[in-house]
Order: sequence, then structure tokens, then C-alpha cells
Amino acid sequence: MEKSIHVENLNSHTAYNVDIPADDQCPMCHSYLSINNISARVHSSSYHPDDILSVFCRCSKCGEFYINRYTEYNDDFIKISSEPNRFVKKDFDEKLVLLSPGFDEIYNQARQAECLNLHQIAGIGYRKALEFLIKDFAISKHPDSIEEIKNMPLSRCINAYIDNEKIKSLAIKTVWIGNDETHYVRKHTDRDINDLKKFIDAVVYFIGIDFIMLDAETVSPA
Repeated sequence: MEKSIHVENLNSHTAYNVDIPADDQCPMCHSYLSINNISARVHSSSYHPDDILSVFCRCSKCGEFYINRYTEYNDDFIKISSEPNRFVKKDFDEKLVLLSPGFDEIYNQARQAECLNLHQIAGIGYRKALEFLIKDFAISKHPDSIEEIKNMPLSRCINAYIDNEKIKSLAIKTVWIGNDETHYVRKHTDRDINDLKKFIDAVVYFIGIDFIMLDAETVSPA
């Protein structure tokens, strides 16, 4: 999704509208909200060979100001940084952390890398975190197949050992997007690391629902 913003070009002394990727996550509080773009400038910089588009923003939740910077590539603007960027550990449900402590650790390390604008490394980290979560969940359902689950490719593991159809379908598509973070050529060019994080959040949500359903099964008639 894109949004149109008004830009002043400090190099050519012109003004016009451009489309940029819709930014919906604050780098300070990491909330997904409507961000207020206050002003935008295209300018040159000694740190980048190409013109930079800097967008001054304010989060509607925490009220902090920050700057998103973009570079133009094939007539599209690609975000290269958000500053300042504050690392805030993401807290997962205690049951999920007990199920997959590796997921909790790797996900938050990837989150910290993203806060440092290490987006290439962060994407790989989120993909690894997903694998730990899915395999630990599969092992919890099939404890007699631990070694096989550990050693098989993730997509095969999902098809063979994830019984919940909603989790299976979502996990497969999350793997597709996550694999783009590890490969030279991206297959899903309309998706990025933000989509990967949202899909992982959805997998976490449905695993949480599974926890609730298992708990509900222990309730007997009065």
C-alpha cells in the first residue's frame, strides 16, 4: 500500500507529489497506527550518492517525532532508515515462550537488528524465528517424532505435522515470504519484512487460540 505526499525538492527548487510506501509502524513505540507525515524534502547528502527523500513524521500514539528516509529505485521509493529507532522487546504470552523459548529470543534479536536499520539481517532473523516456533509447535503435537521434525525442511514439516488447517495455510505462506529474506532473488516483490512480521503475528495468534481450545477441553459440565 502506498500514500501520496507533497514534497519540496531542495535541489531543483520545485514541489510535487510522490507515492511512498505507507508507513504504519512507529520506530519509537513500535505501534501499528496511522502516522502523521508532517513535511517532506528531497535533498542531497554527502553520505548517499543519490538524492534522499526525508519525511518528518509524528506518531499518533506516543507523540514522538522521527524521520523516515527513502531512496528512489526504478521509479519507486524504498525506505532506507527510520531515525531515531528505539528497541522495545516484544513480550509474548508466557505459554508461547515456554513452548518455544528459541522463538522468543531470535525474534527479539531480529527486532533489535531492525531497530539498528540492519534490515537484511533482521529479515533472516525473523525467518529463523518462524522456523523455531513452527517446529516447537509441531513437536508439542507429535512428541514421538522429535528428531524427524528437527531435521526436515520447514515446508515439509508444516505439511506433515501441523494439523490445524488455519495454522498450516498461514504458516506455509509466511514461509514463502520469509524465504525471500534469505534468497538472492525475491519471488514476492510486492511483500516485505513488514508483511513477514504481520504474518508471524497471525501465526502466534492462532497458536494462542489453540492453547485456549486445549484449556477449554479440560472444562467439564458442572
